[in-house]
Amino acid sequence: MGPHPGDDELRRRALDVLVRNHRDGYTVPALGLYPYQWCWDSGPIALGWAAAGRWDDAWGELARLFSAQWESGMVPHIVFWHEDDGYFPGPDVWATGHTPPTTGLTQPPLPVSAAARLFTGDPDRARASAAFRSLWPGLVAWLSWIERARRGPHGAVVIVHPWESGMDNSPSWDEPLAPVPAVTHKRIERRDVATVSARQRPSQHEYRQYLGIVDALRAARWDTERQPADSPFAVEDPAFTAITARAGADLASVADAAGLDGQEPARLAAAAHAGLEALWDEELGWYRPYDTRARRPVGPVTSTGMVALWAGVGPARLSRMLARLDVWAESLPCPLATSDPGDPSFDPIRYWRGPAWVLVNWLVADGLAGAGLADRASTLRAATRALVEQGFSEYYDPRSGAGIGGQGFSWSAALTLAWLTEERP
Repeated sequence: MGPHPGDDELRRRALDVLVRNHRDGYTVPALGLYPYQWCWDSGPIALGWAAAGRWDDAWGELARLFSAQWESGMVPHIVFWHEDDGYFPGPDVWATGHTPPTTGLTQPPLPVSAAARLFTGDPDRARASAAFRSLWPGLVAWLSWIERARRGPHGAVVIVHPWESGMDNSPSWDEPLAPVPAVTHKRIERRDVATVSARQRPSQHEYRQYLGIVDALRAARWDTERQPADSPFAVEDPAFTAITARAGADLASVADAAGLDGQEPARLAAAAHAGLEALWDEELGWYRPYDTRARRPVGPVTSTGMVALWAGVGPARLSRMLARLDVWAESLPCPLATSDPGDPSFDPIRYWRGPAWVLVNWLVADGLAGAGLADRASTLRAATRALVEQGFSEYYDPRSGAGIGGQGFSWSAALTLAWLTEERP
């Protein structure tokens, strides 16, 4: 996304999305479709506010999220700040007993890396120091909880629900989800398919399995120290692990400047990175999830392995991954598909089963730049710009670039602002 005559207009449109989606100290992902605060969305959204020069909103986004952190250190994946009948499952289904009401799951700790970036970029150093130091205990506690409660057999992070991955219906989860019982007694009031075509969303059967996992964890009283044992779904996730490794490294990198001790975040980063490397499948040439119940790697090549690039990978593995993505690009003009287009599970319009997402492109581009591949990173940014110029969609058809899913999507707008600001002359 290099300097372009249309930058100012694109920046204005992106900021308009964030302003429309802003609430009392937090930003919803999309009007109607997602009416609450989502955990991992808050990281990119904070970067978008910062790129727009609205630093109080940027820091406030993270502070609001961490005000709902559980005593165990877990940061919940949704915070229900107000009542809204437009979303299912709402707080009554979760019944976690927390104030404010939250879910009993988490998501990848992108807000941790966002906090480190805000600290580095905020021109008001007194504000940056005060805000970052206020967040620091919660940031470290979250990463410590992830290692303590979610460390899998390879040292990678275990997710206990596909929702925790952020990539809900990825083909990566098909095998471990198969034996999960689907609830049949609940009436499912899915408002998402009233807003977006059902062809672009997870299936009804998948939703009933998702609720089956919620039932099991709720019956176990949301014990965040033993959820991998309580859930019928427990999978080591490369993307969650990579984001955790990067989060710890990002904290450690700014700790000295903030007058804080970065040794523990650095240790947590190294441990997570070792777990990520243990998920490498040499034959496939990709990072694969590991089903801790079935005790085997699972799934085709998907974006959950691609996000390893955000944490940094060795040159030999990087080369193999990029060679595969180059093959995909020959058949799909719009990057990056989130699942192997040659696999039978690929679906170019169904959520995380193939569509391109701005977030994944941003994570991969940042990883490429960090690996010294600036030209490849710039090419990916430019291709992503071509997508968002049509509108800030939730995701995009990788065959045509058409925007699909929710419209006026916050992280698509926020990351556009971040990229435009990084490359402003």
